[in-house]
Amino acid sequence: DWATTENNLGNAYKNRIRGDRAENIEIAIQHYCNSLQVRTHKAYPVDWATTENNLGNAYLERIRGDRAENIEMAIQHYSNSLQIRTRDASPVDWAMTENNLGNAYKNRIRGDRAKNIEMAIKHYSNSLQIRTRDASPVDWAATENNLGYAYGSRIRGDLAENIEIAIQYYSNALQVFTIDASPVEFAITEGNLGNA
Repeated sequence: DWATTENNLGNAYKNRIRGDRAENIEIAIQHYCNSLQVRTHKAYPVDWATTENNLGNAYLERIRGDRAENIEMAIQHYSNSLQIRTRDASPVDWAMTENNLGNAYKNRIRGDRAKNIEMAIKHYSNSLQIRTRDASPVDWAATENNLGYAYGSRIRGDLAENIEIAIQYYSNALQVFTIDASPVEFAITEGNLGNA
């Protein structure tokens, strides 16, 4: 119970609006690490995977420290989570972590930029195996938007074709992200579509 509460406190601090954002994320990371003292891979694998995913989110959003290192930490924690969050065992959680891993690779500073974008595309595409429009329309639209961004930034392949694919993904996302239903996501996706 203590470990669960530590994990939940981590979530609360990561999403906290009041206070200093950088400090809130640091506190969240500490609570997640506290939770992992009990939520180990061996003793509580599912809970461990959840906290590992949460820790990945915190490192991806982290303001303090070296940005490149923070992203590497996020990739490591998401990869840890996927040891348990498999497509067969927990498909919804697997798809979420695959999407998160795509975000980390999309923003990755280290390594080959072209390869990082290809990895992002792979993880987003994996996510869409479960995040379908019918099953989870908002998550589907978010991943479609992410794929649009990845293809718009893609180095490999034909530039014109990549842009056309990006436009299609953004257009798909806008089927769900309407001005009435999701005004913020609508505006972001419309901007992305305009850039493409």
